[in-house]
Amino acid sequence: MEKQKDEQVSEMSTCTCLWMLPEVCIADILALTSPPNVCSLSLVSKSLKSAADSDSVWAKFLPSDYRSIIASSSTPIPEFPSLKQLFVYLSHNHILIDEGRKSFSLDKWTGKKCYFLSARDLNITWGDTPEYWGWTSLPESRFPEVARLEVIRWLEIWGTIRAGILSPLTSYTAFFVYKLEEDSYGFDTRYMEVSVGISGVESEMRVAYLHPEPLYVPEYLYESPYTPPSPYQPYVRLETPWPDESDNLTFPELRDDGWFELELGEYYTGNEDDCIELRMQDVKTGCTKRGLIVEGIEIRPSSM
Repeated sequence: MEKQKDEQVSEMSTCTCLWMLPEVCIADILALTSPPNVCSLSLVSKSLKSAADSDSVWAKFLPSDYRSIIASSSTPIPEFPSLKQLFVYLSHNHILIDEGRKSFSLDKWTGKKCYFLSARDLNITWGDTPEYWGWTSLPESRFPEVARLEVIRWLEIWGTIRAGILSPLTSYTAFFVYKLEEDSYGFDTRYMEVSVGISGVESEMRVAYLHPEPLYVPEYLYESPYTPPSPYQPYVRLETPWPDESDNLTFPELRDDGWFELELGEYYTGNEDDCIELRMQDVKTGCTKRGLIVEGIEIRPSSM
């Protein structure tokens, strides 16, 4: 109890000291914190709220090129009387840019840039061959089109993004965002390889599964020609990591928007000239696959 009281007294003293300063000084101090801290302090007093709501504070949380990003948006953006309201909008909504091939938003905790590369902005091997891939629209997607896998053995999807358009000196994580149709196959029995690295430089591949509950299938089921699994074949639920030699498997997570996301890897934006390559593939097993719906790859600041 005593420790809690001391913390409360310390917080009140800090707020009192801030309240005694000129508003321009308060604004300069608040701009050195974070958006959540500024919003919390704005509730303390009218003078703090006035400083916390000022454009000089929220200009520090918006990226320096936010005007050009907004200007290139194909999404109608309301006119806001303050930069705080613009920040709140961009941190709770995505806007389409690059002719609808990417989306942009801000991380509400830090103000760092977030990008989402649509399926049309990715490189999909044989993606323009109707025999293997189709393109359709889904009401639950933020983009005009998504890619739908008809049938394929060689699955290779990758995208690139310049480090210079991301927030500098920031650790980012890339996620492959997708769905699996009810009649999909080839993903519950075989793993993918994923990586994030610098384009042109060989990256270490990690093992990952697109299916949230992968199964083990005896090797004889993979004898050529391959026969898609049926309900009558003797599946055995995966009890231990497979393949056995890997102890660092990655599994997908279900997002709030109904899509799955699979972590591809992390990258630190220390060099703005780097071209970051984001990759997900299965080019080794020769396993037939179908029923994958690709929305794209999202790049957002890594969780602390």
